[in-house]
Amino acid sequence: RWFLQQAGEESGAFNFPAVLKENPKTLVFLARDMETSSSFMHAMPQAWFQNILLIAHESLHALISAKRAKAIYYSDLECRYGEPVFQEIEDKITEFNPTVCIYLGKPFLPRLYLAKKCGAGCRIGFNCEDLYPFLNLSLRPENSSPAQLLMQYYGF
Repeated sequence: RWFLQQAGEESGAFNFPAVLKENPKTLVFLARDMETSSSFMHAMPQAWFQNILLIAHESLHALISAKRAKAIYYSDLECRYGEPVFQEIEDKITEFNPTVCIYLGKPFLPRLYLAKKCGAGCRIGFNCEDLYPFLNLSLRPENSSPAQLLMQYYGF
């Protein structure tokens, strides 16, 4: 509740799936584990990374470098609300001003807070109905992976 109070409960309107066309500025919170993030990153086309800013654990640096993607990295100690680096991350993602935010991985309140504070009207998670208003769109990739489902909407 405290994170929700800090982030704010309001959520603006957006037009889905039209908001994803033309590869808008997108903030992506990668999952902490290498397997999930690696399968997602390798499934996405290189052109998708042009307007993407990734938020990732420092252990994913080599994976992200291989895709030549832009990223903000955090360590376990730095991704805690109140730490100076946490405030820097919040400032950078707010400055990036994304249209869309994609959240992969397990729920973690400090990162969910950042997803809400980034300013994106469309904040996508997967099987995450209970995370509203941090994330305001829940997709269910039943016969495909999250990457395959997103590629359809992005038009790749």
